[in-house]
Amino acid sequence: MKRFLLIILSLAAALSARAAGAPVERIYVSTDRAVYIAGDAVWCSLFCLDENGRYSNQSAVAYLELVSTDGTAATAKIGLLEGRGAGSFRIPVTTPTGNYRLVAYTAVNAEEEGAPWQAGSRLLSVFNTTSTARISNGVDLMDAGTYERLETPAAAREGAVELSMAARQRRGAPVSLILHNEGVAADLSLSVYHDDLVPPTPENDLEDFRKALPTSIRLRPGARGIPEYDGEVISARIRGTRIQNPEDQSVATLSSAGAPSNLYIGRTEGDDRVSFYTSNIYGNREIVCEVSQLDRREGYIDFESPFIRPEAEGIPNLVLSPAQKEALTARKAALRAEKNLRIDTLTTFMTHRKDLLLDGLSYRRYHLDDYTRFPSVQEIVVEILPELRLLKNRNGQWSLELFYTDAANARTIRSDYILVMMDGVLLSNLDALVSFDAMLLEDIDIYRQPFACGALVYNGLVNFITKKNYVTALQFPANVRVLDFQGVAYPVAYGGAVPEGDGPDLRQLLYWHPAMKLEAQSDYRLEFRAPGYSGRFRVVAKGFAADGKPVSREFTFEVE
Repeated sequence: MKRFLLIILSLAAALSARAAGAPVERIYVSTDRAVYIAGDAVWCSLFCLDENGRYSNQSAVAYLELVSTDGTAATAKIGLLEGRGAGSFRIPVTTPTGNYRLVAYTAVNAEEEGAPWQAGSRLLSVFNTTSTARISNGVDLMDAGTYERLETPAAAREGAVELSMAARQRRGAPVSLILHNEGVAADLSLSVYHDDLVPPTPENDLEDFRKALPTSIRLRPGARGIPEYDGEVISARIRGTRIQNPEDQSVATLSSAGAPSNLYIGRTEGDDRVSFYTSNIYGNREIVCEVSQLDRREGYIDFESPFIRPEAEGIPNLVLSPAQKEALTARKAALRAEKNLRIDTLTTFMTHRKDLLLDGLSYRRYHLDDYTRFPSVQEIVVEILPELRLLKNRNGQWSLELFYTDAANARTIRSDYILVMMDGVLLSNLDALVSFDAMLLEDIDIYRQPFACGALVYNGLVNFITKKNYVTALQFPANVRVLDFQGVAYPVAYGGAVPEGDGPDLRQLLYWHPAMKLEAQSDYRLEFRAPGYSGRFRVVAKGFAADGKPVSREFTFEVE
């Protein structure tokens, strides 16, 4: 018996040791609404709390998955800044009809035992209006009469924030909404949307989520539980033949088309793994990765997915009824109209974590249309760029030298550790640059100050900018891989701006702010415009007050 107790105590100590240093993080997911059709955008607000119910400042990125019993239907990455995050993703048009759970987790959560994302997940209903595909055994049919007698469950009323506005509004007229905060400062997500379908039963109650916060966590065997402090850690495995060259100071570089600050030097972990510690690469874009130690004919790099594909738990069946036909037809028409109205261009970018590689560095930009155009890059360097010199070395390879004048007007030449880029993509072999059609170049940015990237210090940077991001059309060596990359979603808010253009105003979402700050004992007034059709609309405010207590309020109004 004593031996059995000792084993149990040893296991408990081991589990505790594994979790030592790993932070407690739990993410509550708030979305602009609860019912969507396939093809809709889902606007998200994330609240990442620690064991004390305060915002966590550990992880800088969260991973989202829209899951059902049939698997994962969509994924997204959302940056976290001091525990708060915002972003959006689109539901694929092929998504089957049914209920889904939107889960959010950090890199530490992904290494925990159990399902740490369950309490803060969001139950969403998705209707596919162009396909009969349904989640396997995930839909219940209901006659129109029974469906019309269903009632929307009453939402919990929490906190000291009140919503005030007229219960009836005219189509196309300005709408004024007042948020009255009688308590301490609060941080909320606020959504105003067309409430046309009975939503699923709300199950991610804020108070229940807060009460479920653990005081400690358990990691899986072998897990390290290290947060992604600055941004996503992109992991990859090196495949194929490797070249053993002790002079190589880096194993791999990763750069992003269109963003010169997104340059990262890979860190090796073992014989075949490399990791890029980023500050979050925003937006879906093409990235270029070069592995210096790979055989140029046989080697390649294989990126690993950060998504864990969790199993769906506790998802009720979706109710499908003929009574929903009119509402779904209107939703389908609104989604088609949204593409023409380009509502995404009316959003406002919010503060997000930025890469500081070139932050604060001065540079000189040469806009080539201001000069006589030359057909070759060599002529441009000679005739327009006095700071640069392009020449071949004794091995027949092209190199770039940078002239630098210091504070004493002493002129020096730097030829080592000069980064050369095209559209933000690192070019280690300048043959592609020299042979590039110079008429496609638009600007050239020259940085002449030393700067650090990873463990290396560079003496300058030259970025050749093309007119339409032509860099990915270059012929790269075999040890370079160009691939589409799912970046972190940009955090945006939609302030209700009225779209311009032809066609009726069929907006389903009238206002969305994922991180609204309310001061203590204050009133906040916002205005938006009612759409061009009649219907019932809902205002939903969710979040937490400065004292950690939940805030939840809802209000419905009619547009006539």
